Order: sequence, then C-alpha cells, then structure tokens
Amino acid sequence: MKIVSISNIKGGVGKTTTAAVLAAGLAEKGYRVLLIDSDPQTNLTMCFLQEQTDELSSLYDIYGDSESIDDVKVPVRDNLDLIIGDFELCNADIQFTKAGRLKMLKKAIKSIDGEYDFVIIDTPPNLGVLSLNAFIASDYMVVPMSVDSFSLKGVRLLKETLDDVADETEKELPVAGILLTKYNSRTNVSKLLEKSLNSAAGLLGTKVFGNRIRQAVVVQESQIAKEDLFSYSPDAKVAEDYKGFIDEFLERTGA
Repeated sequence: MKIVSISNIKGGVGKTTTAAVLAAGLAEKGYRVLLIDSDPQTNLTMCFLQEQTDELSSLYDIYGDSESIDDVKVPVRDNLDLIIGDFELCNADIQFTKAGRLKMLKKAIKSIDGEYDFVIIDTPPNLGVLSLNAFIASDYMVVPMSVDSFSLKGVRLLKETLDDVADETEKELPVAGILLTKYNSRTNVSKLLEKSLNSAAGLLGTKVFGNRIRQAVVVQESQIAKEDLFSYSPDAKVAEDYKGFIDEFLERTGA
C-alpha cells in the first residue's frame, strides 16, 4: 500500500482536483484506492457527495479516536472509497495537542494495511498539524503548481518542512514530482516559468512531470455534477493530460 500526499501551501493550484482525478484514474485502472479529505474546506468531499454530509462520520472522528477508517469510509465509485472532510478540523492545531499528535493519521491508516493499493491525501494549503500528519503518514508527495500562482519562496518553505519531517521520522519523504496545472502553452507566462519550475523541482530533489494539465472548464463541470472526470468526459483533452500524468506517477512510484 502506497500513501501519497497532494500538497502545496498556496491555494488555487489544482491540488484538490489533482487528488480527485489521480484517485479516480487509479481506481479506473483497477487499483483499490482510499481518498482522504484532510482540508477543512472540504472541497474534495464536495467533488463526490452532495453538500448535506452532516449525518456522516468524517476525518474529524478518526482524529478524535471515536471512529476507525473502516467505520467512516464512504464508497464513491468502483475501487474508490472516501473519508470525508470536516469544517471542525479548522481547529486541529489547537484541539489536538496530546503526545503523538503528529502520528495520529499514520496510526489510523496502519489499521487498514492491505485493504488498499493507494491512499491519496488532499492536504490543506498550510503547514499545520493536518499537513504534518499527512506527510508523516505518506510514502510520496505530489506538488501541483499553476502558472498563475507559482512561488519559489513557498517551495523553500515546503522543503524546510520536509526536512523537519525527515528528522522526526528518520526517513525522507520523496517528492514524486511537480505537476504543472492550469497550463496554457500559448501564453508567455507558461513559457517563462519553465526555468523557475525546474529550479523548484531541483530544490525538492525531484523532476517536473512531463505531462502538463491544461486549463479546462470540463474539470469544474465534472465537480458540479459530482462525477469524476473520467466518467463525466472521458474523451476530453484534459482527461488525456491526467492519464499521461497518472502513467508517469505509477512509473516514478514503482507501482
């Protein structure tokens, strides 16, 4: 079982979309996938479920030790289960202060070892206790970046955090790659960012994925329809972009 964090400390970079589409694409290939919404904004949950989720148990209950992953998971399509997010997790940094608080998610995931091939975690756009729990639990990280919000300073901060995680766990968290999203090859901005993007990848000890994810309205349409991209519009060009990325991801993670 491989555990993967999708992370960037900047919002609006396609992080949640990448988590959702990666999970759906892996499930379509026959892998058993668990998707975890660790962002209190719960945008990932809203990609798959109707807005009324108050009756359902969530990741908050797992952190509170009142529920297990097997009790909380919700099937959303063949081979794909979801742990829904919870706005209550906004207070995670204040509420979860007990010893071992940075390994709570790792402990919970360990209880389902062997049930899934992949666990995909959508992390918040910050470096608080929720992100640190995800990093410590993970085997790999994918870093989405969009051409309109790229920041080398943010990458440096992420690198410092990963170094701290390595000290805590005595092992490094490999970054499988940087994924360029909302890409438009016709704009000068996209071309100018190539050099900076490669510098950022070098700082994280990784490479930029060869497949770029173009900007496409169909992605938002699929989320409004509560369908994964491959079910909603399998022939869309952006779906082909993501399929290429998923093949690269599988190659880099040795799956």
